[in-house]
Amino acid sequence: MIHVVVADSSAVVRSVLKEIILKTKKLEWIGEAVSYSSLNSIIDELKPELIISKKSFFDSERITAIADYCHNVSIPTIVYYEKGDDHNYNSSNVKFVEQPEFINFSAQRMEEYAEYLEQLAYDIKRTTLFENHPASIVPSVNEDGTVVVPLKSVAKTYSENKFKAVLVGVSTGGPSALLELLKGIGKDFPLPILITQHIDSFFDKNLITWLCTETHVPVHLAENNIKPLAGHVYFAPSDVHLTLIPHPEDDFHIILNHEAPVNFLRPSVDKMFSSAASVFGKNCIAVILTGMGSDGAKECLHLKELGAYTITQDESSCVIYGMPKAAYELGGACEVLPLNLIAERLWNLTGKRV
Repeated sequence: MIHVVVADSSAVVRSVLKEIILKTKKLEWIGEAVSYSSLNSIIDELKPELIISKKSFFDSERITAIADYCHNVSIPTIVYYEKGDDHNYNSSNVKFVEQPEFINFSAQRMEEYAEYLEQLAYDIKRTTLFENHPASIVPSVNEDGTVVVPLKSVAKTYSENKFKAVLVGVSTGGPSALLELLKGIGKDFPLPILITQHIDSFFDKNLITWLCTETHVPVHLAENNIKPLAGHVYFAPSDVHLTLIPHPEDDFHIILNHEAPVNFLRPSVDKMFSSAASVFGKNCIAVILTGMGSDGAKECLHLKELGAYTITQDESSCVIYGMPKAAYELGGACEVLPLNLIAERLWNLTGKRV
């Protein structure tokens, strides 16, 4: 459980956030701060592991309060800002999120937002994304010395597919999982790999640089209207959907999409998978890795129904078995695999290497 303090001068906002937190399974409301001047004493008394607040909470104290807080805070913090407000502050421990209209939330919307807030909390708690990362989450040899069971053969019906891309959706636990996956895939993979990872803008470029260095695979922050190259990896930028469109000369292009968040998420795995379904139909491979929530599950099932090959990571190798579980339970997985076998399966499906 993550112990949470809500800090806001509005009793209505504090009450709504408390109600949302109480609907989650892994967040625990432990108290509130009603003024900026009382925040430090509340922190000392309650020792929260996460603070949820609003930018106006700090601005009401003084104009520099939020900048000072971002510079000095060691406790992971979610700060809501109003649409159009300036929130250009860099901090590894503070995530700025546009404030939804809590007052208009229905009961169902409240439940959905509780799940989103839970994921948000876990993601910000993992801001040290590039430290203590394991080279492999699941060993290739079991503890008793036996070799991991080899892959089963793929149904012959998929031999007719002309796969054009691999699409990967991932969230909490993503950096270390992607490290293993890309190391396993290696250089000269015959398809482009498109990744939607839920990540703060503070980290997206750092994650790409880190993965390039560790894996020696060409990894890029996706750009608008480009043709993805085989063997290259393209990440959805923070707060932008990565989608695809057909192209008369280059087969297909990446389009960066600024449409509304899907279930509070932008970039959204469902958004990427949905566009892939329109462009590729059965001729793509979809992978859902570790992450909280259910992003990607609905459209993973859609891709499977079209005849695409879909893979979900197994529970034992996930940091958070949320997204893969949701896709599997919905019936969207052609195959469930431990992380360390997914790269081999991807090569196997291309027919280029077993």
